[in-house]
Amino acid sequence: MKHKLLLELSEILETDTLVIRKYRRGDGEQYNALFERNNNRDLLKEYVDEATEITTTEEAEIKIREHAAEWEARTRFVMGLWLRTEELYIGQIWIEPKNWEVPLFELGYLLDYGYHGRGFAFEAAKLSLRFLFDELHAHKVIILTRNTNEKSWRLAERLGFVREGHPRECRIENGRRWGHYHYGMLVGEYRTKQKGTLQ
Repeated sequence: MKHKLLLELSEILETDTLVIRKYRRGDGEQYNALFERNNNRDLLKEYVDEATEITTTEEAEIKIREHAAEWEARTRFVMGLWLRTEELYIGQIWIEPKNWEVPLFELGYLLDYGYHGRGFAFEAAKLSLRFLFDELHAHKVIILTRNTNEKSWRLAERLGFVREGHPRECRIENGRRWGHYHYGMLVGEYRTKQKGTLQ
């Protein structure tokens, strides 16, 4: 496999309805606006640090430039998610290398609550898996999600991930205990799914 810095990677992934791409200068305004609408800041604060860390367009612009730099260094691959026809920013996909030797990556996602239930998260995650297995040459992809986040773990299962573990009540926040579900998908499983349910 090529050295990670020599990989030629697509910076834009597209479907008929979505555009997923590497962040660019100027994306901070839409990034911050997502947290300001549809009660997203409050609804996402349990799952996404940025929901509480980013409160201004300037802070959001700094964050997206950090993500662009991470992409170039191959330390993380964070992409924005836009509706194609409206050019409206509605979410984010992030891919974190856990072990380049395997290669093993973690996949994460967030979506504007105003756009839940429309299949956008599934469509974006499915496209991200193609990027992971075909371009990053992943051997394994994992998803880690709170066991209380039903929408997230149901998405992982719909994508064909296998639940590999369940550390129970291993975290506590504001007096509320929760655990994690650990999901994994191997490249061979992905290729099989490609021919069937992920088509």
